[in-house]
Amino acid sequence: MSRRHTINVPPGAYRSAELIQAGVHSKRLGANDVRRIGRGIVLHPNFEYDDFSYRDRCIAVGMTLRQEFFLSRRSAAALLEIPHPPHPQGLVDVASFWPQRAPRHRLIDGHRVKSGILQWTENHGLTLPSASDIWCQLGPVTTLAGLVAAGDFLISGARIRGAPGGRAAPLCSLEELRHAHQRHRTTVGGPLRTRALALLRAPVDSPPESFLRIAIILAGFEEPKVNCPVPTRARTFHADLGYPELRIAIEYEGRYHFSSPDQARFDLQRRRSMVEAGWTVLQVLDSDVDDPHSFFVGLGMAIEAARAHLG
Repeated sequence: MSRRHTINVPPGAYRSAELIQAGVHSKRLGANDVRRIGRGIVLHPNFEYDDFSYRDRCIAVGMTLRQEFFLSRRSAAALLEIPHPPHPQGLVDVASFWPQRAPRHRLIDGHRVKSGILQWTENHGLTLPSASDIWCQLGPVTTLAGLVAAGDFLISGARIRGAPGGRAAPLCSLEELRHAHQRHRTTVGGPLRTRALALLRAPVDSPPESFLRIAIILAGFEEPKVNCPVPTRARTFHADLGYPELRIAIEYEGRYHFSSPDQARFDLQRRRSMVEAGWTVLQVLDSDVDDPHSFFVGLGMAIEAARAHLG
């Protein structure tokens, strides 16, 4: 068996022509330890890559882009872990500036943007639009609730599990989003961004909480308070959403809440404490977020009962 020659470049994704120019023989690129993810794009044998990860695909494609192209929209959002809608065909969003032609490749959804409006950041060695610019770029490819969920995430900072009240630093501020919206005011998605800006709130722990809040508003209910304080004998808890004047708490029960017996016991005691303090606690599952009709019925009844009690 012949010994394979080492590919003397750092692990990553490359255009085939780049590696050949760097001295790698074309036959070496045909070995079965060199994976291809698209025409002309190869992966170094030591590059960690998950075929089912959209984020990994974006990083790999981003590494092979020519200088005049850059990741944008959903793909840039994926690198910064900003909530975003999946691309319908799983393609990587890549942009160029007018009048440069849009990039073309079977893995790429190419588009063109106006020059002079973007600010920049770095991630995984790639130059990306700033977080606030990415939010603006999501306007044409998502819904109102999706844009609010992305904005809530940006201004809230990701919650640190296991650290009560702990959060990572926000990726940007509400003011930065407003300034970015002004820079993008002549681009597609402006009216949706204007609506979304008025609905952004912090701190919010997860996209489903944002989706639920927007659904409640669009259903005609008053907007609930995010991170609603619930004083109890033990301590002050914070419900995901709530109506403090009516003593109604709304708790989204995502997968994390069923992750362990200890977490389940904590959540049960938390709800008991809220109820003992005179609050009505409405639990919301993923299925309720997808189809909130039954939840709306329960919410309406709870509001009616609370108002009747207050007289």
